[in-house]
Amino acid sequence: RTLIALASLAFAAGAHAETLNYSFDKVHSQVHASVNHLGFSNSTARFHIKDGSLSLDASDWSGAKVDVSLDVAGIDLGDATWREHVSAEKWFNTAIYPEARFVSTQVVKTGEKTLTITGDLTLKGKTLPVTLEATLNQAGPHPFSKKPAVGFSATTRFKRSEFGLAEYVPAVSDEVSVRIEVEASAG
Repeated sequence: RTLIALASLAFAAGAHAETLNYSFDKVHSQVHASVNHLGFSNSTARFHIKDGSLSLDASDWSGAKVDVSLDVAGIDLGDATWREHVSAEKWFNTAIYPEARFVSTQVVKTGEKTLTITGDLTLKGKTLPVTLEATLNQAGPHPFSKKPAVGFSATTRFKRSEFGLAEYVPAVSDEVSVRIEVEASAG
């Protein structure tokens, strides 16, 4: 019913021409994955970021690195019964695979505030390449902490059946649409 792809990704341009290491703000960073349900609706699940980091040199984005883990066992579908159902063996099998992970392999700046992040998504024990289209929302000192911070949004799509999540295809769409929101701070 839902998938994830990370889900996940992060980085942006900082104010310094040096590599900075950022940690994800778990409160302000989320991954939302949606599938079409019988043609009636697009059902969405929220995945919480368990751990995430990125390193970035604002003068050379090609060296940026993203590594993020998602809490698949903590999937939020808005219903405890359905959460239990998709956590079972024929779905996410969270007893064995409680997390998903995305690790970047290439980052390409495509515009002033846009980039493509290619990486490996591991979900339910399978690792496949995924490409994220990302937009830098803002980079600069965080207004509260005064530490360097970045925020960005990203999207991707993938086929859940490729990760062994083919239950109810095609009634529930094979294609998963993923929206990622990230806020991260250095230091």
